[in-house]
Amino acid sequence: MDETPLERSIREESERIIEDIRRKEAEEIARLEERYAAEIETLRRRKQAETDRRIEQELSRIEHREVLDRKKMALRMIENFIHRSAVEALKEMRRNFRYTTYLKTVVCEALDAVTSDAEIRVRKEDLALGKESIDDALKVRGRNGNIALREDNSIEWGGCSIVDGKTGRILNGTIERIYFRRSQAIRLEVMNILKKYGLKDEAEGR
Repeated sequence: MDETPLERSIREESERIIEDIRRKEAEEIARLEERYAAEIETLRRRKQAETDRRIEQELSRIEHREVLDRKKMALRMIENFIHRSAVEALKEMRRNFRYTTYLKTVVCEALDAVTSDAEIRVRKEDLALGKESIDDALKVRGRNGNIALREDNSIEWGGCSIVDGKTGRILNGTIERIYFRRSQAIRLEVMNILKKYGLKDEAEGR
């Protein structure tokens, strides 16, 4: 049966409405997709920027740590060099006639500070020098006393330590003590020499 004009009009209006709904639906979907795509891109860029920042921070931290490690290694090398040089110099010093004079001076000064009996400790190699130094010190000071001489190989480089028999006080006249007190000045002198010859930056790993 043919459509009546009313039926045709209703059908066409329905199709127009449906088409309009589909068009609006497609436009809304496209608009949402564009918005979501923009949000995803914004999030991606933010995450990328954050990742780049973290990578830059980590690289900077690694570089900084590497520089510090190089400096520490250079300083350890300088310290080892200073120590080896000091040890060699002190070995030579003990072979020098001035070492005997030094030991006698230390013993004399220590005995002046001791009011009673005392114990003088020296390296095994210095026992004979220690005995001679004590005899000379007592003779010069015109005093008697129970002065014991003991071997003490905890003294590595030389000199002596004196124990006051009354108070138990220890007077440290060892070479190690002198070196410890002068070590900072020695380091500065070495660094000045390196700087003078343009080796400071190289020694510090720069």
